[in-house]
Amino acid sequence: MINKNIYPLALAFIFPAVLSSSAGAADNTVINITATVSAAACTTSAPASIPLNFALNANDVAASNANSAWSGDATISLSGCPSTTKSIDAVFSGPAISGDTSGYQMKNSAGTAVTTGSIQLAKSADSTLLTNASGTYNVATASNAASFKVKARMHSITGAVMPDTYTTAIDVTFNYH
Repeated sequence: MINKNIYPLALAFIFPAVLSSSAGAADNTVINITATVSAAACTTSAPASIPLNFALNANDVAASNANSAWSGDATISLSGCPSTTKSIDAVFSGPAISGDTSGYQMKNSAGTAVTTGSIQLAKSADSTLLTNASGTYNVATASNAASFKVKARMHSITGAVMPDTYTTAIDVTFNYH
């Protein structure tokens, strides 16, 4: 009989102690959850290399700060964009050249970097230069596709650009929104 009375008495003392210790130990914790949903990539339907060929006379770039005529347009096309992709940024970057912050360093046919001139890249529609500093070109998607039209020209930095074949490599990175 004594055992039956001890358990209720023990619980009567232990239960309030447990409640008060857990109530005093409770802290508020806030968990912030952030979810970032990224747009899926489109399919690039342009070759890995897009030639912007233009022929010019050495006299066109003989004087310092002279520009050749613009090349014809080249189109970088993207297709198969998800319906949730509303716009795409094309970010252009390439080798910088001293003396022309608007252009990219060019190499001669021997593969040697040339400092007398540069290659400038621009949007075809309005000739806005696409440089390392401001090379973002944004277009809205239409029918799950987008296209970027660009053109190029040679710029003479110091004059006396010698007759040769010149090239430059410009990378394009796409950001989908």
